[in-house]
Amino acid sequence: MVGARDLAEVRFAVSPVAEVVVSLRALREPGRFPLQLGWVRAVQPRVRELDWDVLRWLVNDTMGSPDFLTPRPSSPLTQFADELQVIGAVDQETFERQLTAVHGELPEGISVDKVVDALQQYWEAVIQPYWSRMRTLLSADISYRGHVLTQHGTGAMLNGLGPAITYADGLLKVDRVSEPSRTERIDGRGLVLQPTLFGPHAVIPFDVGAPPLLGYPPRGQAHLWSVVEPPSQQDLAQLIGAPRTRILQLLTYPRSTTDLAGELKVTPSAVSQHLQLLRRTGLVEPQRTGKQVLYRTTELAALLTGTQVD
Repeated sequence: MVGARDLAEVRFAVSPVAEVVVSLRALREPGRFPLQLGWVRAVQPRVRELDWDVLRWLVNDTMGSPDFLTPRPSSPLTQFADELQVIGAVDQETFERQLTAVHGELPEGISVDKVVDALQQYWEAVIQPYWSRMRTLLSADISYRGHVLTQHGTGAMLNGLGPAITYADGLLKVDRVSEPSRTERIDGRGLVLQPTLFGPHAVIPFDVGAPPLLGYPPRGQAHLWSVVEPPSQQDLAQLIGAPRTRILQLLTYPRSTTDLAGELKVTPSAVSQHLQLLRRTGLVEPQRTGKQVLYRTTELAALLTGTQVD
């Protein structure tokens, strides 16, 4: 049940660790995730090296996971390392109770430290190399939902989240995610809407009474994996020009105009012109450090070049 005050306090967030956990579903039953088959195929060479003695306990046969693995995010800018720290701080009673609730038993030999280590390994091997393109799509979906909300209202936005999600008369109904069905009240606790690539219908917390969270399928997934490999430097140079391609290559960390000019052996004014164009097209962004302005690449640039953005 969603009250008028709850509607006013709906917010969006992105959770890297949730993508880690729910992506285990796609590796377990890839046939249920046709839009993510490009990712499943791409990561197969690395999958065997992961710690499946631990990872197999993070999702049960009905695709449920203990809630401590997916702490409710607070922002579209949530970082994986911060969420992993929250998981590592879970108390032993919660850890054991939620694992037992999900599996009907407490797995032997599993610990919080082992779970954290397995998640870190999994992130580095099969999610982080693709996170820039994933996060770009998730962020774009949030921007779209925000536009719908401001133009047409919260009800229209909620009804557009997916075929399994409907809203009417204060009831937000989510089908095919909980057995047996249940009804919960938001009661001023704040509803977080979280786009997730690996929830084909919707995702809700496993525990009754958990902080309100609804994962929904974002728009634009059909072409997410259509190009797995980044373009070659020659192709990129033809697209945006050799000088600007070189600048993007040099921005592996924030750098000043003068620094880039020295590296390229050109004048600062020449570099400034390229940077202004890259900024207008969303490929770089400035950040001020004291009196100095440094430039860094954006998520869009990372998606274009196949590099990583911190």
